Parts: sequence; structure tokens; C-alpha cells
Amino acid sequence: MISLYYPGHSLVHRLPAGVKLLLFALFALALSLAPVTWWTVSACIAIAPAGYALAGLGIGLFLRDLRGLVVVVAFLAATQAVFLEPLEAVRNTVRVISVIMLAQVVTRTTPVQGMIETCERVLGPFRRVGLDPERIGLAMALTLTSVNQLGAIIREVRDAQKARGVRIAPWAWVMPVLVLTLQHADQVGDALEARGIGRADEGE
Repeated sequence: MISLYYPGHSLVHRLPAGVKLLLFALFALALSLAPVTWWTVSACIAIAPAGYALAGLGIGLFLRDLRGLVVVVAFLAATQAVFLEPLEAVRNTVRVISVIMLAQVVTRTTPVQGMIETCERVLGPFRRVGLDPERIGLAMALTLTSVNQLGAIIREVRDAQKARGVRIAPWAWVMPVLVLTLQHADQVGDALEARGIGRADEGE
């Protein structure tokens, strides 16, 4: 599985995973409670590039990650525009994308294992009520790595289509991506079963 982690020695990289997750949660909460004005929108536009710069990730990586959200941006803008005024739709879309990009800063500067361990420590006290922190940590790891894997699959399919030199409909990549994604899911399932996770579930 592919990790989103981008090695570095910045202050953001050195912060404990728990601190980064807490700061991100506080930012997301503040952003959701703040009134939607052009001042908050301006802050949203500035915060993500500032986070990338502070983490030493560079403008190139920021733009690449932002390009990867083109479909998400289009979907959000379209759905918001159905129910809201155009300017209000733009404001809400910018806020959501800002949160996503700041989450990227966290995942880019934090090894997946560090995030899993933090999750398991936080949820540890809930073992007494039947919660399994290790299983939740595993689900978190699979989610983080699968998102990046999905992006890699989409790029692979689009590059293969371009290499053929044939004019293809914009939506023609959907079916190949779906097939490859299901194949990847099967491989992950086989790997989990090989570790005994699937068999343990059947025995419960």
C-alpha cells in the first residue's frame, strides 16, 4: 500500500501526530462555526498554501494535490449551486476544499503508523465497552492508503488512454477505474485473510 507521507525535517514534520490531529480538528471546527464571509473565505484560501510552505512541501506539491481534487471541486460546486446562490456556493466550496487540503498537510507530514498509534492510544480506554482500537486503526490505515491508491489507479488509466492516441469520451475512464479498484480491494482482502483477520472474524 502507498502512503501519503512525504519525508522532511520541518517543524510540522516534527510535531507529534496527536498534536497535528488536534490542531486540524480545532481548525475544522472553527471553520464550520465561523460565519461565511469573504474574510473567512480569504483565510481559507491562504491557510492551505501557508501550511504547505510551513511544512516545506513546496508549491509544486500543493498544486499537484489541488489538481487531484478537480473532480471533487466540480462536484461540490455543482451540488452547492443547485441549492444556494452562486457566490454562497463558491464560499462553501472553498471552505470544504481548504479543510481537505489542510488534512493533506497532516497526512503528508505524518507517517501512517504514527496516526494509527495515536488513534489506538486515544481509543484505548474504550476497550472496556467492547471497542477494538486496533481494528479501528487498521480501518484508518486502509482508508488513508486506499485514497492514494485510487488516485494512482485513475492516473494509470488516464495515461494509458492518452498513450493510445485515440480520442476517448471524458467518462470512458470510469469503468476501467472501477474494475482496477475492485481488483485492488480483492488483493487487500486476500492480504487481510492471509494475516488471519478474516478467519478471526468468521470465528466470532
